[in-house]
Amino acid sequence: METEVKEKKGDRFGEVEITLVCDRSSSMSGQKAEQQRKSAVLVMEVLKEFAELCEAERINIDKPLEVRSEIYSFASSPEDGTPLKKMSAELGEAERVNVLKKLYDVPGSTTDFNCLEAIDSNLKVETKTKIKIGELKKIVIVFTDGGSDDAARVQGVLKSLRDSGVVAIGVGITREGEPALVTYAPNALIVEEVSKLPVVLGDLLKEHLKDL
Repeated sequence: METEVKEKKGDRFGEVEITLVCDRSSSMSGQKAEQQRKSAVLVMEVLKEFAELCEAERINIDKPLEVRSEIYSFASSPEDGTPLKKMSAELGEAERVNVLKKLYDVPGSTTDFNCLEAIDSNLKVETKTKIKIGELKKIVIVFTDGGSDDAARVQGVLKSLRDSGVVAIGVGITREGEPALVTYAPNALIVEEVSKLPVVLGDLLKEHLKDL
């Protein structure tokens, strides 16, 4: 009798990249902006702990899980295409403070397409290959409390991202964010009670990371 041993990848394998895109349009002032800041803090804290846990387990795993994150915001500004926090596993206090400071400033309009186009243009061939073969899960979550300044442009870049295997989700904040259900379809939802935004974000991350 002969025995053949085949290698099989375990569930916890590969890399995770999570991008949060925040709305800094003027209509976000008040409770909406406050809950968005809480959501951003939740993401930063959870992903920081997740990355540290993966690092601690590195010596026990042949192919450890790697977690990286980045944060963008849109405010009809030339800075829309530049992340507030660059994609990396690190998330220091200075970076977190900088993100929160920016999210207190809500001067613009809904130019969500600027962030999405920047994310799409930064996708390298290597990244797309990793997504295709299942070594990388890439998730983009966009907050918005209104209709995009150019919904067709958003839908065009969403198609490009999704064709590359990126999970792109639109989260409409309050009933004013209902246009997101159409613009970001089929991966879209609305949070009518803004106080529930951090909880919904946590549920989204849990849902899309459950297979890791």
